[in-house]
Amino acid sequence: MTKNKIILATINNFSTHGYHGATMSKIAKEVDIKPASLYYFFESKEDLFKQAIQVILDNHFSSMKTSFFNHKKENITNLFSELFRSIVYHHTSNIVETKAYVTMVSSPIPNIKKEVSEYLVQYNEWLLKNLTGVIKGQYTNLDEHTIRKIIDYFIFIGNGLFWGIVIYDQEGIHKNLTQAIYSMEQYITETLRSENYAK
Repeated sequence: MTKNKIILATINNFSTHGYHGATMSKIAKEVDIKPASLYYFFESKEDLFKQAIQVILDNHFSSMKTSFFNHKKENITNLFSELFRSIVYHHTSNIVETKAYVTMVSSPIPNIKKEVSEYLVQYNEWLLKNLTGVIKGQYTNLDEHTIRKIIDYFIFIGNGLFWGIVIYDQEGIHKNLTQAIYSMEQYITETLRSENYAK
């Protein structure tokens, strides 16, 4: 479908050429249509860019959902480890999208940060709801505040993993993943020990 091809071409151009280099002419040329034809599918340049970043965000959300549902019956330490692995796998396997995302977020595209912020709120709410259910099922004595702290810690480390993918080479990414898994395991162990002691 031409519209999907245009979006993919937009993502590729952002990844390769950056914000200023991702022109409508280059995008149209990649899809082999005239630049004016882009406006048959999109209201404006801003509309095209917003839809492109939405595809990137939707792909990330889909990937994380798949990982969660594949591992939600495992103990929470394993679940968090698999989610970290999924973050790394998704963004390294889709490096063009990852690079385009970073370029788009840091660009002067009107309201783009608002779009991303709204997505992150939705994504974090989904994580909170689903991870809370799993943790409650495994550790009935944990209160809401403690569960929230565990999930917030996961989100914090996950954000660091993502930016590490953008910055480091494969060896550095692997080290970060190993450290992320270890740090999460330690945090959960200490939290559970503290809770048991407090009871």
